[in-house]
Amino acid sequence: MKRETQNVLLLLLGGALLKITLNGTYLRYVKPSLFWFLIATGAVMILLAVWSVVTDLRQRSAEGAEDHDHADDHGHDHQHGTRSPWMLLLPVLAIFLIAPPALGADSVNRAGASSVADQAPPDAGSQFTDIPPGDKPRLKIGDFVTRAVWDKTGALNGKQVTLVGFIARNQAGQAYVARLMIACCAADARPVKVAVQGEGVEQYGNDAWVQVVGTLVPNSATEANNYTPTLKVDEIVATETPRDPYEF
Repeated sequence: MKRETQNVLLLLLGGALLKITLNGTYLRYVKPSLFWFLIATGAVMILLAVWSVVTDLRQRSAEGAEDHDHADDHGHDHQHGTRSPWMLLLPVLAIFLIAPPALGADSVNRAGASSVADQAPPDAGSQFTDIPPGDKPRLKIGDFVTRAVWDKTGALNGKQVTLVGFIARNQAGQAYVARLMIACCAADARPVKVAVQGEGVEQYGNDAWVQVVGTLVPNSATEANNYTPTLKVDEIVATETPRDPYEF
């Protein structure tokens, strides 16, 4: 690959990284805490590309006369390019033009029976903080699931809560409100989901973002259903995709 191609790729890749970071698209791939690392990485890539271009131009200017004489002696200059390195630009252009969506229902369904509750220790019930005050407090889906499985105080029983997530339906048609939890980036995403039952659920398809208000069906999260609790839905409305689609 020619140095010119390398420089262009480095410049575009750095620019693409800065673009998705500054417009918030990076949250589809990594945690918010990595914001400044991405900014620094993109800036360094652009600076390196510019420095390399300037260095090459100075060197070419200094050797210009010698290269010109060499080409004249042979009648023409035998330099042939290749198109294959430029194919590497396609992923970069894709980031500029078509930003891939965040992971969704397909990732939840492909994960099968895995559950975040499997990772909690048996004494997890003693580690929970109080549920936020007020009517219909909003909980993370991951917190709701682990509480439903391990909180022996029954703090969720009869308590209306609000969950925000996307709809994921399995092959049997059962609807879940789900999110994906990440430790660092989308590559390590794990699904968390709650089965939802009630009027209005049927009108939403896969990947539709909803806000659900309801109450936990006691003892619905068991080993037999891979610790997936059920929420009896009182209200369900469509909502916008959050700026940060993942939980942590």
